Amino acid sequence: MAEPKKKSGRFSIIRFLLMAANLVLIAGLMAGFMAAYIPPDDSWIWAFFGLAFPYLLLINLFFIPLWLLVKRKYALLPLIVILICWTRISGYIQVDFGKNAASSEGDIRVMSYNVRLFDLYNWNRSHVSGSASKMFELMGEAEPDLLFIQEYHAGRKGKISISDSILKYTNLKYTHISLVESNGKTRPYGIATFSRWPMVSKGAIEFSGNPANVCIYTDVVRKGDTIRAFNIHLESIQFSKEDYLYVSELRAYSEEQEILSKGIRSIARKLKRAFVQRASQARIVAEEIEKSPFPVIVCGDLNDTPSSYTYYTISKQLSDAFVTSGNGLSQTYAGSLPSFRIDYIMHDKSRFSASDYSRIRSKLSDHYPVSATLKLRAAE
Repeated sequence: MAEPKKKSGRFSIIRFLLMAANLVLIAGLMAGFMAAYIPPDDSWIWAFFGLAFPYLLLINLFFIPLWLLVKRKYALLPLIVILICWTRISGYIQVDFGKNAASSEGDIRVMSYNVRLFDLYNWNRSHVSGSASKMFELMGEAEPDLLFIQEYHAGRKGKISISDSILKYTNLKYTHISLVESNGKTRPYGIATFSRWPMVSKGAIEFSGNPANVCIYTDVVRKGDTIRAFNIHLESIQFSKEDYLYVSELRAYSEEQEILSKGIRSIARKLKRAFVQRASQARIVAEEIEKSPFPVIVCGDLNDTPSSYTYYTISKQLSDAFVTSGNGLSQTYAGSLPSFRIDYIMHDKSRFSASDYSRIRSKLSDHYPVSATLKLRAAE
C-alpha cells in the first residue's frame, strides 16, 4: 500500500527540480531584459545575459507546455515573464499583418551593407573570384536612394575605383567616403555613404580605440527637405579563426577541460571588451542624433543584438524599420556569433514611416544586406 506514496514523493521531487530550474531560467531571462538599461562599462555581466536572451526565451517557452502537463497554474509564471519581455522579443521576430504600405513616387529606398572589404582577401571560398562584382550587381538590383556601406574598401592601386563601380551599378550620384587614418597614413578602407541626392554637409564622429570603427553623417537635400543620414560601424568582437572554430566544434572539446576553459576565457574576454567599448560609442552616437537639426536616418553595423545596451541607447529615440515593417527572423550576421540581428535601419519617429523591410539572403559577405522603404512625412 505504500507504493502510491513513493510515486507521489518522486513526482513531487521532479516537480520541485523543474520549478527550481524554471526560476533560474526566468531570472536569467529577466537579466537579459534588463541588460538594455545597464551600461556594460558600469557592470558588464548583464551584457552576457542580453546576448543569451533569445536562447533563454526559447527555453522558457518550452516550460509553458511542460507545466500544462505537470501543473497547469505554474505555466502562468514563464508566460507572464515572457509577456513582460515582449518589447525586447519584437526586436528579434516580427509577423507581417499587412503592415507594408503601397509604394509611391516619393519613397526613399535605403540599403545598409557590411561588405567585409568586398571580399578583397577571398575569405568567401565559395566564390573563387568576382565577389565584388556580384555585390555591385546586388546593390544595383536593390535600387537604393541611400546606400550605407561598412568595411568599405577603396580598391587596389591601379585598379578600377570601387566607388566608380558602385555609382555605375546603382545610378547614384554623390559620395561620402571616410577612410581610416592610422599612424599618420590614410588606409584604403573605412565607411561610405552613397546618395541619389546632393550632399550639402558631411561630418564624422570618431571613437577612441580601433580607428576602423567610426560613424559618419551626411546632410542630403531631397525635394527641398534636408535629411541627416548616419552611417555607423561600432566595435566588433574581433574573434580569431581559432575562436570561431572553437564555437563551431564546442561539443568536441567538452571532455577536454583545459582546452574548454581556455576557449571560454578567450571568447568571454573579447566579448567583455567589445561590450564595454560599444557602450561609450553608442552614447556618443545617441548624443549626435539628438542634436540633429534635421530628421534622421540611422543605418549600420552595431555589432550588437536587439537586447543590448548599445541597441537600446541608439534606438530609444528612433523607430526600427524591422520592428515596424519586418517579417520573421532577421539574422543579419552570416557567421555563428553574434547570432541574430546586428545590422539595422532606423529612422526619426515623427518624420518617417517604414515599409518593405528586407534581409537579402546573399552570402557574399559575412553580413547580409538589409533594405527598407521610408516615407518622409510633412513637418508638423
